Amino acid sequence: MRTSYSRRSFLKQSSAALAAAGTATGAARTLYAQAAGSANTLALLGGTPVRTKGFSKVWPIFDQNEEQALVQALRSRNWCCLRGNVVYDFEKNFARDMGASQCVLSNGGTTALGASLQCLGVGAGDEVITSPHTFIATINVMTNLHALPVFVDIDPDTGSIDADRIEAAITENTRAIVPVHLSGFPADIRKIMTIADKYKIPVVEDACQSVYAEVDGQKVGTFGATGCISFQEWKSLVSGEGGAILGSDKELMRRCAAFVNNGRDPDKEKSGYPFPGSNHRMTEFQAAVLTEQYKRFKEQDRIRQQNGRYVEGELAKIPGLKPRKRYSPNTRITYFYFEMDYDRNRFKGVSASDFAKAVRAEGIPISGGPRQYGGGCHREGMLEEHLRSRGFERAFSRARLDQYRASLRLPVMDGLTENKRERLSAETKIVFLGTKQDMDEIIEAFHKVARNIDTLARV
Repeated sequence: MRTSYSRRSFLKQSSAALAAAGTATGAARTLYAQAAGSANTLALLGGTPVRTKGFSKVWPIFDQNEEQALVQALRSRNWCCLRGNVVYDFEKNFARDMGASQCVLSNGGTTALGASLQCLGVGAGDEVITSPHTFIATINVMTNLHALPVFVDIDPDTGSIDADRIEAAITENTRAIVPVHLSGFPADIRKIMTIADKYKIPVVEDACQSVYAEVDGQKVGTFGATGCISFQEWKSLVSGEGGAILGSDKELMRRCAAFVNNGRDPDKEKSGYPFPGSNHRMTEFQAAVLTEQYKRFKEQDRIRQQNGRYVEGELAKIPGLKPRKRYSPNTRITYFYFEMDYDRNRFKGVSASDFAKAVRAEGIPISGGPRQYGGGCHREGMLEEHLRSRGFERAFSRARLDQYRASLRLPVMDGLTENKRERLSAETKIVFLGTKQDMDEIIEAFHKVARNIDTLARV
């Protein structure tokens, strides 16, 4: 399967005896070791599924609160934030909750990233270090500035940028580093910041998919010079379209606020257009929905944390399943997306793909397969289109562009390295909003397949 992920497609993809090695121990007396007889026959082989009711697919979730907020914004006739207060009120509240000094709202996560790079002075002839494993928007904002995205290969255990390879990619032209916190899983941000501080290179965190993820008690998006969040409708905090820039450098955030507002100085005592800018303002309508969604999100996040930790902890009791690697032991993932590492040697040689097929037959949406990636933004046609453009040919020598093309060989991302790692994964943004019974059925489905692994291995 091609995995040059877009934020949307990526996120829409797949949302007791234990195994034989554990059945002789006290673990066999768990809740999940009690099924027997016909109820223990795999649904894949004609047995009764653990779950017969589908999981909700309704998203976004809203009610009269969002409707009333929209009507109120409509009737106010202050549809633009320049005359309203909903955008600016949300900026203050969100900055406080995220642990940043300031927040600037924009009309998208993409424009938040673009404004950040622009205000850091990234331009023609510069280089920006980033990951190939992201949505194309991360790259568009660089190439649109006639800067080269310098791709660093990924960590095969996570798909995040391999921080140990970043230092070797730094040149005299490196103007910024853009790590991506993908699907609620923080990148190795501590190590990235150490390298960035050593070379005095600003970091722009692409935290578009990872609002409320944390490392050592600090929210991602607040480590770098700026951090960018997306509120596009398939994220966990939504307003249809929308974005936020987080930061604590007063002058940089002043420029970001100006940039999204045609270069106007946010200091209302001053007039004119002293800074470069564009129009990336969020409307009062978007902010009205976002304000109500944020109230809803906080409770949803609490439920996802409770359910996600419970499911992850119970599945980790099955020999051969373990939680995906975290770069810090004190990492808070968002359970927006769920992954478990899978060791087929503990499952009689049954592949993750076949294990997942059996779990799906039990009524649980899960996918499985090798932890291979393939594709990647460095393989997209838009990149070569830029490299052949007049702007790039003026900004970079032919030799530099040829050298750059030769560098677009990333063994891990391209799937060229030997990789026996496998995983089970699912998009769980909605699933993990379910009840305790829903979570128990997810857990029982996994345990049921593990109990019957000998049978599955013979199929």
